[in-house]
Amino acid sequence: MPDIAVVGPWAREKLDALARYLDFYTKVLKNQPWRTIYVDGFAGGGQAQIRKEAAPASEAIPLFELETEADADQTELIDGSPRIALNVANPFSRYVFIENDPKRCAELEAVRREFEGAREIDILPMGAAEGIEWVTARPIARSTHRGVAFLDPFGAHLEWASIQKLANTEIFEVVVNFALSTAIQRMLPNSGEIPDPWAKTLDAYFGSRAWFDEVYRERSRGLFNSGGYEKREDYAERLLQLYRARLKAAFGHVSTPRLIRNSKGAPLYYLLWAGPHSKGLQGADYILSMGENLGPKRRKAAAS
Repeated sequence: MPDIAVVGPWAREKLDALARYLDFYTKVLKNQPWRTIYVDGFAGGGQAQIRKEAAPASEAIPLFELETEADADQTELIDGSPRIALNVANPFSRYVFIENDPKRCAELEAVRREFEGAREIDILPMGAAEGIEWVTARPIARSTHRGVAFLDPFGAHLEWASIQKLANTEIFEVVVNFALSTAIQRMLPNSGEIPDPWAKTLDAYFGSRAWFDEVYRERSRGLFNSGGYEKREDYAERLLQLYRARLKAAFGHVSTPRLIRNSKGAPLYYLLWAGPHSKGLQGADYILSMGENLGPKRRKAAAS
């Protein structure tokens, strides 16, 4: 078996939610005049291998591991996001798969040949930021197009500028992996003394330095305390709400978060939807509420 991405069993939950939303979306637009576009910003190779054994509780990064030899007990293959999108009952008019790994691109080329004549597929061998720039520079308009972008980065490698470009088209909805526990929290030391590369990554991820004040507050000076910064107790929730607020401001509507946990029950990341239409919000909230989220109180707040 060739090299293939190995994923934890929790990936099935994420992909199931994506499949349900794409089915909902394409059914709603089935008899509408618009051309529809599916964009996968971190496409992978089209299939993944489920890890049979539960990962250790401390194992959170990476969610996708590239292994050169598949273990005999790791033989169950599942469709990744590209195949899930290609196999919806009411296909999109066009598919754009963005992937900067040459081996994964080769796998996607095999997928394209498999669907040759039945699907219009572009494979962009580049990073997500460059690929989204390519997409948003195409001659697409609200009068003629609608689209969904699935943004499932490895860690915190998703720039807010790319999300904003999709929002600016007023065409796209996005389904986003907000990598709170798998990546972001790991770059936030208790002292607030953040290495410059990490700080720049977080600035790009959130689109500003606003994340710092959501995480840290100044430590009060005292007899045995010289000041500095300390983490807020509720910093994780504050970061989630900051990101949701930014999505809502960019797109108009944002869903209730869906929390994805690993096999040991530890939180990994949140799935979020954002888009310009209330109909999409209704569908996304219904689908995402089929898993674990932030509870009834926050669902009510999300609708405000």
